[in-house]
This record gives sequence, C-alpha cells and structure tokens, in this order.
Amino acid sequence: MPDVLTYSVMEAARVLGVGQRSIYTAVREGRLPAIRVGRKPKLRIPKVAVQELLQHPERWATGGER
Repeated sequence: MPDVLTYSVMEAARVLGVGQRSIYTAVREGRLPAIRVGRKPKLRIPKVAVQELLQHPERWATGGER
C-alpha cells in the first residue's frame, strides 16, 4: 500500500498538538485545507498542508495566505 497523503482529523490534531475541535474550526475558517470524502463526508487533511502549517505557524492564528 502506498504512503497515505492525508490525515484524519484525529491524526492531524495529534500531529499539530491541538484538539479535534481546533482542526474543524481551522477548516471552517479556511486556515487549513481539507477534502470531504464519501457519502457521509469525512474530512481528510492533506499532509502537505500540515507540514506547511508547521513551517509557518503564524498562519494558524491569522489564516495567512496559501
């Protein structure tokens, strides 16, 4: 199986050291991109977006530009 390119909300929260609610809020506010997958949409967070956020943490607070 190839490397997975996305995180679940729980995985992204763990990597970033925040709660799941913070991830949902950041997605809703456009500070963190997400993909909705499936009939009962589940959010998947691109790993590259998490890595970018870790390199530019000021975007977490301000929304920043992508």
